Amino acid sequence: MSIRRVVLSACSVMILAAGMATTGASAKDEPAETLTPAQIIEAAPETVWRKIDPENTIYMDLPAGLVIIELRADFAPGHVKQIKTLVRDGFYNGLSFHRVIEGFMAQGGDPAGTGAGGSELPDLIAEFSRDTSDTDEFVEIGRDRVAPRVGFINGMPFGAQPEELRAFKADRHVDLWPLHCPGTMSMARTGDPNSANSQFFLMIGDARLNLDRRYTAWGWIVDGFEASRRIARGEPPTRPTPIMRVRVAADVPDADRREVEVMRTNSETFMRYIKARGDVDDTGFVKDICEIKIPARINGEIER
Repeated sequence: MSIRRVVLSACSVMILAAGMATTGASAKDEPAETLTPAQIIEAAPETVWRKIDPENTIYMDLPAGLVIIELRADFAPGHVKQIKTLVRDGFYNGLSFHRVIEGFMAQGGDPAGTGAGGSELPDLIAEFSRDTSDTDEFVEIGRDRVAPRVGFINGMPFGAQPEELRAFKADRHVDLWPLHCPGTMSMARTGDPNSANSQFFLMIGDARLNLDRRYTAWGWIVDGFEASRRIARGEPPTRPTPIMRVRVAADVPDADRREVEVMRTNSETFMRYIKARGDVDDTGFVKDICEIKIPARINGEIER
């Protein structure tokens, strides 16, 4: 399989502006480079919106509101399977975030509330990274200060080694990994890479240098990140924030289930959006991939 690369040069933006059939406007009437990010989202055609699968989505009810998380079974199937099992068993209901560090992460999922507990299910084999040849969904948008290649797979940020390394490595392996940006869901463990069980953490800061390729990222927050930012800080917090309830979206009654869509990150519309935001310069340098907000719609309404 191949990995798609998108070069966001000034020339390519002009070409995209000349072919704005996807936005319903012409280059003469509304040049792409003059549209604001909000206008690009508003004008996005239906074809660029991807519905997330309720079977691979969980709802986490916190005191500050609902957090909607898309599970990435395409990248961490073992972890996603265990998390869904625990969710359906009601394991997480009523537990608390016992370790929360400002600008870093919020950790929960321990019935003991000390960081030493877990479930009765077996520990998990690490799923830190995989070979770039395992997927053709990675859309590279450039490079940044940390990784030689960064981009997205269906809305979640990823990094990758240069493809040219394959010819020089004995194992012919080129790494692809999720980025521990704010909103990424990852799994806690001990010093043993294969010791993750039930404890997880959600990122509230950028910790790519410390966590990437060392912990298994299994999902990302599609909606409700602001609710997660209101989790009480502390190690442990004086008054730990409870996890009121966690459900697999597919198990929620139709009347209560939310239709969640995210913009396809392999679409020309998304490329125009990040260019309008100024996220990538003409040399292909990505200013801060963790700051790129993926447009989403909840029940047909664009999230602001």
